[in-house]
Amino acid sequence: MYKVNDLIVYGNEGVCRVEAIEVMNVTAVANDRLYYVLKPLYRNGTVYTPVDTKVFMRPVISADDAQEIIEQIPTIETDILYSSANLLSEHYDKAMERHDCKYLIQVIKTVYLKNQIAATKNKKVSETDRRYMKKAEEMLYGEFAVVLEMPKNEVKTYVEEKVAAIELSLSK
Repeated sequence: MYKVNDLIVYGNEGVCRVEAIEVMNVTAVANDRLYYVLKPLYRNGTVYTPVDTKVFMRPVISADDAQEIIEQIPTIETDILYSSANLLSEHYDKAMERHDCKYLIQVIKTVYLKNQIAATKNKKVSETDRRYMKKAEEMLYGEFAVVLEMPKNEVKTYVEEKVAAIELSLSK
């Protein structure tokens, strides 16, 4: 069970702070069921969810884990699929449902590579690719921003610079 002020990744909501743990005073809700009151860090609103929900929840990773994952980015394989939008969505959904930073990076790297390939043909990637890349970036950069204590809008540049430096040192 999480505690008040814990930072967690909650489903597709991303990083949330546990604001409270309480019994809901609503007639339609069982009076003895505990709920987390979650405050998403990157959007307005509040999420109320039972402490025993089936929705995925985990603590945010540590800053050391984030740095280690960034160092592994050059070795994370892409996973290019050129199939129907439905199969592509299913594939990306499976990666996203893992709520694992490495799988989010794989989605981002895959769409980035597909963008590069499409550009050589004067084409663009599919809307499905763009949507999942944006979703993966939102989730990954949101978590990295919290643990690396930096503004979310600076995380992408930070990661790109770190990866470029790693790749440069590997090529020497």
